[in-house]
Amino acid sequence: MALPISNLFSFGVANCLAMRRIYYRFPQRVDLSFAMGMPFNETLKYIASLDNEESTKTTGKELVKIKLRIGLPLTGNVRDITPDVLPPGVITEAVDLQVSVLAIALRGGGRVPIANDIFYLRLTDQVSRTDIDIAKEGHGEGLDALDLKNILLGAKK
Repeated sequence: MALPISNLFSFGVANCLAMRRIYYRFPQRVDLSFAMGMPFNETLKYIASLDNEESTKTTGKELVKIKLRIGLPLTGNVRDITPDVLPPGVITEAVDLQVSVLAIALRGGGRVPIANDIFYLRLTDQVSRTDIDIAKEGHGEGLDALDLKNILLGAKK
């Protein structure tokens, strides 16, 4: 029995909404790759929840405040992550995120900026886990990809 023409070319709602959010300027060189032991949607929600997260840690003799800003990289700017940008189930397979890490030393005389680093994360769905690639924008002093991994995994605890 032949299907009617109207059903032949129709797509379900889930097929039309599923998409990858890939930034075409994502760096070709990746500094660090690791797997997060959570499904893709949970990992995306977890990392998005770290936006505006602040923490403090002691490095040597200094107390350092770290602030994270997470967004979707676009050409020329970064779009803040809000619930309407990341509705559940719309982004599938892969997404690129931009993470800005501001580190400030809290000293007796005031606050001194130590680092303001920008990283790109690529989250890739691997069914029961999520692969994460980290690439740092530029080179130089400040935090590296391993530091960002420890921040991401440390916040999970």
